[in-house]
Amino acid sequence: MKNKILSIVVLVVLGVGCKDQAEERDGSGMFEAREIIVSSEISGRLERLDVMEGDYIEAGKVVGLVDTMQLHWLKVQAQQAVKAVDERIPDLNKVLEVYRLKLAKGERELKRVERLLQGKAATQKQYDDAKAMVDEGRSMLKGQTHQAEVMIAGAQAESEAIALKIDQVNDQIRRCLVVNPIDGTVLAKYSQEKELVAPVKALYKIGDLKNMHLQVYLEGKRMMGLKVGDPVRVFAKLGGGLEREYRGKIAWIASEAEFVPKTVQTEDDRDNLVYAVRVHVENDGFLRVGMYADVKFNTL
Repeated sequence: MKNKILSIVVLVVLGVGCKDQAEERDGSGMFEAREIIVSSEISGRLERLDVMEGDYIEAGKVVGLVDTMQLHWLKVQAQQAVKAVDERIPDLNKVLEVYRLKLAKGERELKRVERLLQGKAATQKQYDDAKAMVDEGRSMLKGQTHQAEVMIAGAQAESEAIALKIDQVNDQIRRCLVVNPIDGTVLAKYSQEKELVAPVKALYKIGDLKNMHLQVYLEGKRMMGLKVGDPVRVFAKLGGGLEREYRGKIAWIASEAEFVPKTVQTEDDRDNLVYAVRVHVENDGFLRVGMYADVKFNTL
């Protein structure tokens, strides 16, 4: 009987010990990384794609090119059209030179007749005729000026419209370049050179494996004292019972509660509301996407 009682006591003690040990960690989650699927911005034949799975590529680096030949010829055609329109734009001074000379000649004649009229050497009719000639010259100069200005404005507007088309083609040519969006490691390559690509077709997937994060869920009563930037102890599960400790920090705390996701195991019912907490961890090369880890918050 004593042995039976002793066994029960030992089991109770061991059970309490296991529970205390499990409660040493405040939560658990799975490592994730920021991943981006890179696609072409334009349809065409993929001439070059310089990425391989496992390559580390910096943001902004040009890693591929889609065929630009058709766009090149469209640009050349538009440039020739601009040149043709510009050659049609007349020189305003040359267009109006004849009318200005005629008006100047009429004004000189009017002044001469006016002096003669003052000296009684010309008649009023001669003066009126000279003045009418000047008025007609001024009217013709004004009309031709307006007509030439309208013609020039129309040609300039046409030239500017074609120039906008050139800018549009230049933008399309720029979009033929495949530019890597973030610093990261190529996780998968989906397309090969000489294949036809389109904006909806993935070229490769890249992920920022240097900055990992894992998301844990905490009940409201356990959120006391937590804030963004707080240090966190992270215990990564390497497999085979091995784990590696990291220093992390809280990167984000949900502002609203949610129901416990089905993948989260807690002692309470799943109907309990919890808050998501995202922890950032710098990867030293051992961490992998999908690897599990426990966390310990210093304030809890």
